[in-house]
Amino acid sequence: MREATLSEISRAIGARLHGTDGGERARGAAVDSRAVRGGELFFALRGRLDGADFAPDARARGAVAAVADRPLEVPTLVVEDPLRALQELARWSLRREASATVVGITGTVGKTTTKDALATILRSAGRKITATQGNLNNEIGLPLTVLNAAPDTEVMVLEMGATHPGDIAFLCGIARPHVGVLTAISPVHLDSFGSLQKLAETKGELARSLPEDGAFVSPVGVPEAAVGGGRAFGRHITFGDEGASLWASGVEETEEGLRFTVHAFGESAAVRAPVHGTHLVRPLLAATGGALALGVALEECARGLSRLRRTGLRGDLLRLRDDILLYDDSYNASPAAMAAVLRYGARQASSSGRRLVAVLGGMFELGPGAREYHREAGRLAAEVGVDLLVCVGEEAGWYAEAFDGEKVLYRDAGEAARELPHLLRPGDYVLVKGSRGVRLDTLTGRLKESLAVV
Repeated sequence: MREATLSEISRAIGARLHGTDGGERARGAAVDSRAVRGGELFFALRGRLDGADFAPDARARGAVAAVADRPLEVPTLVVEDPLRALQELARWSLRREASATVVGITGTVGKTTTKDALATILRSAGRKITATQGNLNNEIGLPLTVLNAAPDTEVMVLEMGATHPGDIAFLCGIARPHVGVLTAISPVHLDSFGSLQKLAETKGELARSLPEDGAFVSPVGVPEAAVGGGRAFGRHITFGDEGASLWASGVEETEEGLRFTVHAFGESAAVRAPVHGTHLVRPLLAATGGALALGVALEECARGLSRLRRTGLRGDLLRLRDDILLYDDSYNASPAAMAAVLRYGARQASSSGRRLVAVLGGMFELGPGAREYHREAGRLAAEVGVDLLVCVGEEAGWYAEAFDGEKVLYRDAGEAARELPHLLRPGDYVLVKGSRGVRLDTLTGRLKESLAVV
């Protein structure tokens, strides 16, 4: 967001000025006073805590003014709803500057990997970009990303998450993407959506929001609703198996990472991506599709992927003491992602003659079918040859019900972190996967500390 006076900003969001004549200039936004670096607006949101209580701290750190639902002891833009004001300001900022191309990325799995990969490709190609940090992909995180973008941003890569119907449409109403990327459709948040069809319709809100000359990237084989119910685009790039616009051949895993050949529109290029997990090929293809839609050459896409560094806890491969390999994918989980990681771990363990230890936390927000989704994963774990199944948390007990093999159950990640090191053997291959709420990152952190190579 370029600098604007408080008077300009107050008109944009319908605010009343308090304690200021409106002449001061601001750029950027924060909702956490600790994130203020100087020059921002501090949005005093109400949640578990009242953000207004932290306005003095934000001011002391350099915030120009607060945006709050009442006058405060610091310069204040008084509005009815500070969150709505944050969103309105992001919408206004994008319309005012109108210089950046917006890419929206959604899907049930692979959003953050796709976002990281697309951002890396674009940077490698010399584009000035702003991308979602971590997974700040909701009604707060997206407008913050927009407002904190550098003024010279050429491409804005925005991850868009959804937990309810209408969420993607709402975010698109703020960002107005010109390019959309759909990563996948698989069962997640079914307690909110009720069915896979409703989920597909919600993800399809991205496709329906694009302008007529916009570009859309999607996997082959997803429900029609997910791609806008048959609407046409300026350009539609599909990815998946041979026959799609974009596909991969010769996929192999090496100690340095993934190796494959990417094919698109009659061209091909060799990819050497320093990430681990053959299930990551599809999000890398999705990112490549997004880059192609923005005019990046296929060879440049391949070069960009060679520089990829993923957001943490999403497929980190570490060698620990006693030649134990740890595949840390503890950030989050869904049935499709769980199945992909189990199959990948089984291939890696088998090819190297290692014992496979699968440490699985529960998968949350799956609705009435949650137990059966877990049982399916438990059956798959047995089918692919998991040698020891470690179940963490109450829901994870459902894995054990369907797993016919050696298994152990722990109440929570803390107990597992204390006990698991005693069960591991030299040369084990340990994969860790579960929903964020299980906090398996605390377990992998403990393993990295206790079994660190010295």
